[in-house]
Parts: sequence; C-alpha cells; structure tokens
Amino acid sequence: MSDRRPKPQHLNTPTPRRRHDGKELVRRQFGANAEAYVRSAVHGHAPSLARLVEVARPRADWRVLDVSTGGGHTALAFAPHVRQVVATDLSSEMLAAAERFAGERGVTNVEFQTADAEALPFPDASFDLVTNRIALHHYPEPRRAIAGMARVLRAGGLLVLVDNVVPPDRQTAGYVNAVEKLRDPSHQWCFPRVRLETYLTEAGLTVEHAEDSYKEMDFEDWADRMGCDAPKKEKLRSLICDAPEEARAHFHPRLEGDRLRFSLGETLLAARRPE
Repeated sequence: MSDRRPKPQHLNTPTPRRRHDGKELVRRQFGANAEAYVRSAVHGHAPSLARLVEVARPRADWRVLDVSTGGGHTALAFAPHVRQVVATDLSSEMLAAAERFAGERGVTNVEFQTADAEALPFPDASFDLVTNRIALHHYPEPRRAIAGMARVLRAGGLLVLVDNVVPPDRQTAGYVNAVEKLRDPSHQWCFPRVRLETYLTEAGLTVEHAEDSYKEMDFEDWADRMGCDAPKKEKLRSLICDAPEEARAHFHPRLEGDRLRFSLGETLLAARRPE
C-alpha cells in the first residue's frame, strides 16, 4: 500500500523534510517539552492507557518493550504486572524526565534506553510484549518501525499499538494532518485504522483486536504542550472551529464556558506474532 500523503486543499503544507531532519525535529520538539508530556493528563490518565493493559493481559514473567515511551506512562502502567520493562525514546531529555517520574513513583523494574523506533537495537524474539502508544504519527517510516517491533517479538508475542487516526477520506485526512503539523512541526502523518492494520499484517502479525474511540482535548493544554505562541494558537483555533464540514465533524469543536474543547480519533490494535 502506498505511503503517498495528499495535500489538503484548505491549508498550505510545508515542503517534506528529509528523514534525518524529521528525527532531529522530534528530538528538539519533545526534548524542549519533556516535562509537559510527563505531566500531561491526556497521556497519563487517558482511558486508552488502562484499556491497553486490559487488552494485553500481561503476565508476571514477561519482558516488555515500550517504544517511544515519551513521559513513561505506558511503561509505568505495565511495570507492576511484569518482570521487566525496557522503555526507549529518541529524545534523551524525554527519557530523563520519564526516569525521574518513575523514581518519584518508586518503580524499579523499568530500564530507560535511547533508541530509534525505526532501528531498534535489540535481538530478534527478545520480548513477550511490545507497546507503542501515541507515537507512530511522528515516524518518517512507520511501516519500517512496525516491522522492527514485530521482529523483536518472540513467537506468540503481542504488539499493542495505540495512535491517533483520521477519517479514510483523503482530503479530510490531509486537513487534519496539516492542522497537527502546524501545531507540532515534528508530526509526520496520522493514518486511517485500515492502513495501520495493513502495516501490521505486512509485518507478519495477526490482528486480534481493534477498537476506535475519540479522546476529548482541551485546546489550551493541547497547544501549550508544544509551546505554541499566541498567533499560532489563534490560527489553530480558527482551523479547528472553521474547518470544512467533514473535518469539523471529526474535530467536533465546542465551547465549555470560555474553554474550547475538541476531539481526536484514536485506535487501539493488538496483533500477535504466530507461534
């Protein structure tokens, strides 16, 4: 399946960056905002975090890899249920913040390691479970990343993936992605769920579980996590509130008092490596 990504008609998108430039943007953007992500309620207390643990059904003898751990929330959610968690991230600043967070909570069975999600430095078949939560849309080559996650799974092991998703309509997908790119220059692309399922299947995994949901976002918190200034916030607010009909239905913007709230689509997929 092609990775071609359509330009939305309603926004001017920047010229695509080279692959290594995109990774450097991720390092800078998330390094500068590491503490905001550690303390983020969306990342630390979202229903999908508890649901991810429920779907994975972890066992006490498991070794778990959490790819692109960010603030460490997924790694820490699994830590009480398994033998060991290895938490990786491209940003050393983000890892340092996550490790401090783990220390505050008294967690001792999580190891933090710098690693590129598209070139995981682990042997084949070395983990019982691999998790990847709200990160895939930052990868220049998501198909390659998923193939690498499948490679490090043991036979019978499980990959559980959570990420933002967009409607299958190409123009609507382009519009939503352009809004995300404006807010966060390190954003690459959010896909429809069916594309993510295809990548998992191509990696030799069998999709066993899939569920979609919408998560509620507070506009100010969402923009502040990426350090958006006032002019950028105003443009983002306009693009969400005045979006074309299909994109507006996806965002579902509304005012609650003086706070703008909106929605983002999310999917949870669990896929197993055959025995």
